[in-house]
Amino acid sequence: MPPAPLPRRGLLLAGAGLAAPALAPALAQTADPQTVNFISWTSGAPIQATLRAQITSFMTATGLRVAHQHFPWSGYRTALLSRMLGDGPADVIWLSDAWLPEFAEAGWVSPIDDVAALARFKPETRASCVQGMSHRGEQYGLAYYGDNMAFLYNARLLERAGFGDPPRSWNEVVNQAQVIRRRGLAAAPLGLPLAADPWLIEVISTLVFSFGGDFVAGGEPVMAARPQTRAALDFLAHAVLHERIVSPEAVSASEDDVLEAFGHGQHAFAILPTYRMRFLNNPARFAEAGHFHVALMPNGPDATRHETCGWVRMYALTSAAARNLRRLRNAVAFMGAFGGRDHTGEYAMAKRLLFGAGVPFCATPLYQDQQVIDYVTQWSLGGNMVLRQQMDAVRTKDTISPWFGNWQALTDRLWQAICQGTLSPDAGLTLAAEAWSGLRRSRG
Repeated sequence: MPPAPLPRRGLLLAGAGLAAPALAPALAQTADPQTVNFISWTSGAPIQATLRAQITSFMTATGLRVAHQHFPWSGYRTALLSRMLGDGPADVIWLSDAWLPEFAEAGWVSPIDDVAALARFKPETRASCVQGMSHRGEQYGLAYYGDNMAFLYNARLLERAGFGDPPRSWNEVVNQAQVIRRRGLAAAPLGLPLAADPWLIEVISTLVFSFGGDFVAGGEPVMAARPQTRAALDFLAHAVLHERIVSPEAVSASEDDVLEAFGHGQHAFAILPTYRMRFLNNPARFAEAGHFHVALMPNGPDATRHETCGWVRMYALTSAAARNLRRLRNAVAFMGAFGGRDHTGEYAMAKRLLFGAGVPFCATPLYQDQQVIDYVTQWSLGGNMVLRQQMDAVRTKDTISPWFGNWQALTDRLWQAICQGTLSPDAGLTLAAEAWSGLRRSRG
């Protein structure tokens, strides 16, 4: 039985807590059968340059054209909702694992298991990435990249404060941060991006997982009943309001803001995606470059592992393209060249992204590539084994569901209110659980 269609456009956008987006100008968006219409979010200059290089290589090798349109990450889901509801052509889209169930059950993206040219890459893909690209047992995409939140530290600031090793628990983070703060080395030693954008749930999930907590179990919202989950939110509120090791202004700090502040020595610790390490340790960008290292995510007192939140972003095939043989053929060629091996027989795009922007990959053959090993060792300042060890303690968001996007839009304000002291962690988790249950009931 096909999935029931989602409500009409106005209801969807209202449910997301967002107005209809002002669409960016199309870059030659077209229904031309020789053109692949590709939609992504707007990325930094290194990734945009990498995309352009791979697009040029793809067009030269295939004779196809690529019309690429991109939207800011903060409003990307809303822009995609608008596009899926008929605002223009789309053949291949960048999609977050968090939104996959929503898009799959709406019938907007198509599974690729029966597309031999794409399914052949599955055995060479990290299992956690395959899991993130799958819904109800079917795979819907090829990996753009897979990554996780990392605990990064400035070794120079720690050394000046008298610490030889990074903290291994959140209690140690508080202790070290207080010394760093008292000595005037950093006013807000712990940098957290807590602005209401798609990164916020990654940060909150990381804290909850590192305390051994969870939000959902067996489809049921358990967030209000788990003491470890409450402890994580208690820690966050205490860090901002009482210990003052996190700035109260963090609720308006984006991931880019924290990156810049951390890079300029304003934080001693930060929770950021691992791919940011390459950027941070670039001496042409930051004077503090060469001091940024990675440690295992600190854990809470009842946690036995150093868990963190991971994710996968993918190239997904739209159902509109899958229904048209010519568009399908072109889209499959594009996805294979970008999410798999291109005409050179290499995972060329994955390597371009790694070498050009430090973006991690899902293709397991690259773990044995000496070029890759040497490069990761270099920009992580020897932290490649920590990165691999952390990868074994990665959890995907347990809130991923067809209603995740709407739940996230409703709960972002709750996490921020907890940090501002206008809502207790208990009350916030109760409201978040009620929102989950309500959205679940509305989906039948």
